[in-house]
Amino acid sequence: MDDQPQGEGPVSVPAASRRPELDVMRALVVAGLVVFHSAVVFASGTSWFINDPRPSPGFTVFLLWGSLWGMPLLFVVSGMGARYALRSRSARAFLRERLGRLGVPLLTGLVLLVAPMFYLNRLGEPGFHEPYWRFWLRFLNPAAIATGIPATGTWHSGGDEFDPAHLWFLFSLLVFSIVLVPAFGWLRRPHGARLIDRLAGLTDRHPTAALLVAAIPIMAVEAALGPDKNTGGWERLTYLFFFLYGYLLACDRRFEQTLRRLRWSAMGGAVLVSVLLAVAAKLVDPSGADPLSGVTPPLSATQGLAGWLWTTAILGVAGTVAARLTARPTGSPTGSPAHPPRWRRVAAYANQAVLPFYVLHEPVIVAVAWVIVGWPAPLLVKYLSVVAASFLLTLALYEGVVRRFQLTRFLFGMKPARHLDPSAPQPRPIPAVTTANSPAE
Repeated sequence: MDDQPQGEGPVSVPAASRRPELDVMRALVVAGLVVFHSAVVFASGTSWFINDPRPSPGFTVFLLWGSLWGMPLLFVVSGMGARYALRSRSARAFLRERLGRLGVPLLTGLVLLVAPMFYLNRLGEPGFHEPYWRFWLRFLNPAAIATGIPATGTWHSGGDEFDPAHLWFLFSLLVFSIVLVPAFGWLRRPHGARLIDRLAGLTDRHPTAALLVAAIPIMAVEAALGPDKNTGGWERLTYLFFFLYGYLLACDRRFEQTLRRLRWSAMGGAVLVSVLLAVAAKLVDPSGADPLSGVTPPLSATQGLAGWLWTTAILGVAGTVAARLTARPTGSPTGSPAHPPRWRRVAAYANQAVLPFYVLHEPVIVAVAWVIVGWPAPLLVKYLSVVAASFLLTLALYEGVVRRFQLTRFLFGMKPARHLDPSAPQPRPIPAVTTANSPAE
């Protein structure tokens, strides 16, 4: 597959082939969000749609650790996917695809899936008896929403505070894709290619220094703007750098090789910085009632460093595992195009399922937790029940509703399925997992 759309100049940046392991990594992070968001129900110091009346600080510690790398890692992998998506598309085609693959499920989720979560939350309030249809009309008041998203990142509609809930990720990813397209186009041209080649060379020769220098913008943004509870505990502008770094990582294999070389050093640094961050946060707020209360710029900058180290360490470990998986002898039956290994088939499935699963998972968790928090059972039993039931129900909705019909595939950002349309021309068989990676695929 040609790396450049017709009409663009040659680029000398080494371009990797299709990377199915990125699909697996992204799917694992999204599946992990079920584990993460289920823990929010039972954590102390949190205010969510549904909260257990007997929260535990142990879940809070787990959430703080997961928030350091979960969403940053997802943005990095999405940035890598954007690079592979642009290998065979012009900038205009890329933007058109992003609008369809991110914008449509964003609107679908806002209209169909966000309001029920807020409605279940209101049902727990004494004296609230409003019918859902009336709440939905007031909640999605077009006149109020049309005023736009203010600096706080929330809309105010009909007297109820409205925000996109977990769909902020799709909105941010769509905005970043639009904003960074000119930069991506420049990086694909000769001047940009030479810059990437120099950066890759410097990173290869001075890996530790490069790792720490890359953390500076992340630390600076966090220190200046501080964390945001509504966007995974990070200032949303910080995710722009994770997304851009992901794109750069996919431009030259030397970046990934450096992460693999530094994986254990980065892991050790991440543990050390995280411990220092926890101690400092405890000194700032001895009660620990609100993990983000009294956060100072130095603490926010330390969070930025810890998050970057965790993200790079995980990428390095995952890259090492992926390199071993893909290093199969030539002619191996399990590695041939006709007989792809099982993990590649999993990657192909995950590539399609990950976006609908993300859109569906949080409303399902809220609905399941609304039932389970009232059980007279130990906290751990209720938590594991929420995780298992939410994962299975989300997967069942994807399999039984979204994946099977052309309309729902479109609404949830999936490509049309040719086998659902007998009149559509059927393509020749191709090796499994050969389409370009993208964050919306």
